[in-house]
Amino acid sequence: MKRLVLSREEIQRIEKETVEKFGISNLILMENAGRESFYVIKRMFKNIKNKDFSIFCGKGNNGGDGFVLARYLFNNFANVKVFYFGNPEDFTDISFFNFKILENLKVDIISINDLKLSNLELNRNYIFVDAILGIGIKYEIGGKMKEIIEYINDKENYKISIDIPSGLDADTGEIYGVCIKSDLTISMGFLKKGFFINKGPEYTGKIKVVDIGFPKYYYEK
Repeated sequence: MKRLVLSREEIQRIEKETVEKFGISNLILMENAGRESFYVIKRMFKNIKNKDFSIFCGKGNNGGDGFVLARYLFNNFANVKVFYFGNPEDFTDISFFNFKILENLKVDIISINDLKLSNLELNRNYIFVDAILGIGIKYEIGGKMKEIIEYINDKENYKISIDIPSGLDADTGEIYGVCIKSDLTISMGFLKKGFFINKGPEYTGKIKVVDIGFPKYYYEK
């Protein structure tokens, strides 16, 4: 797969065309994103059985990628805690679909709305997974989300971001007040311009691009 560096607008257009022109649904893309992220993690840590993962999920499709990843980790005998922002009824439809699967599997799911940071006890064995915000962010991060991102950054735990570190602008490489400082970023389909300019290199860590099913034509142009 050819490694292309694209803008936010280009990636969003490709995603839209993939669904509307080629009939590859967002649900398929989300499943592929979560599964391919799982394979990257499995190769990295070799035996993931009984390893500890804390997955922080937003209410958009990036959070849905995290829900799918959590399912694959859980089904492969990792210890999984999923923390989610917002209310499930506010999730995108496909994120909610994958959230309900986790509920049915009885994965440990915790609402950040009900969480006090003082009660959040995650030891250094936990691998943190950031699936909070995707490439669409264009606002300053505040409130509970800011607190959680600062909490994650303050810990020495290994940190993995799904598609992009939450808080990083995909085009400019600037951050929206706070940003996950990742050790590894698993980027879906394409590299983002913001990975390589301004503060991008400081926050992305190592970058791995995975194929989630975008048609080959976009890599040939």
